[in-house]
Amino acid sequence: MEEVRFLASADIKSDEEGLIRAAESLGVPLRFIPSEAIRAAAGQVQPNAFVEEKVGLPAVAEPAALLGGRRTKLIWPRTICNGVTVALARESFSWSASDRVTP
Repeated sequence: MEEVRFLASADIKSDEEGLIRAAESLGVPLRFIPSEAIRAAAGQVQPNAFVEEKVGLPAVAEPAALLGGRRTKLIWPRTICNGVTVALARESFSWSASDRVTP
C-alpha cells in the first residue's frame, strides 16, 4: 500500500460514497477521469457489457487505472473482490531503484 499514490475512477462515480471513504481510509487522493477520456481509451482494455449497461462506459476500472497516471502499464487486470472492482496500473519512470540489476 505504501506505493499506492491515488485511487482513480470515472467522473460519473464522483458522488460514490464508497470511493470517497476508501480514499480517506487509505490516506490517498481520489482522481476522477473524464468519461470522454475513458471512451477514447476503450481500445486499450477489455470491454465489459455489465459496466456498459450500468454506467454507459465500455469499462471503468482498467481505463481509470491506466489514465490516472503517467506512462502507465496495467499490472493487475480488472478483478472483483467483495463486490468491488479494482485494477492496478504502475507508472513507468525513466529510472527507478527497483529497475537496477545488481551483479
